[in-house]
Amino acid sequence: MRRSLLTKFFFICIGSLLLVSCQQKSKWQIEESEIERKIQAEIEKLEANNNGQAVADQIVYFGFDSLKSEKLKVLVNTPKLILYFSANTCSSCVDQTVETIESIFPGYKTNDNIVFVSPDYPVRYRINCYGKKLLTLMDGKFDLPLENTTQPPFFIVVGDEMKVLSIHVVNKMNFARTEKYLIEIANRFKLE
Repeated sequence: MRRSLLTKFFFICIGSLLLVSCQQKSKWQIEESEIERKIQAEIEKLEANNNGQAVADQIVYFGFDSLKSEKLKVLVNTPKLILYFSANTCSSCVDQTVETIESIFPGYKTNDNIVFVSPDYPVRYRINCYGKKLLTLMDGKFDLPLENTTQPPFFIVVGDEMKVLSIHVVNKMNFARTEKYLIEIANRFKLE
């Protein structure tokens, strides 16, 4: 009988701990969801503030070949999907972003409509950065308001009027959104 009471007491204690644990986990999940919503709202605000903005026309060139430089306006005479990232961007975030690009655009390495830009990536990667030559901006940036922030990786599509036609800020907690964006851009601008 005493053993039976101890067993019941044990299971009641374990059950209580599990219940408290589940309630606490639920509270954490709610807080995490709220944080994710706030982050997403800030990203959408950033995108809205940069969409339609004019980028600075400037001299650009790929890799080290500054002899083959041209104006950015010439480069974007047809829509280009441009991935901008900084050397300060966490490498796993850039890796995942490039993997997402590769899943949507298997031939992205030879696709001239997909361009990578990094103003401060190590020079040794100018010729081969994830299989592409980096585009060098002579002014070092596009002059978008977004570049005055912490500079998360972002995608832009610039039209021949030098305005941002589309922008997407990468959120490492929501790569499904990035994948959806890239599929939409591939279809909208026929970048395949």
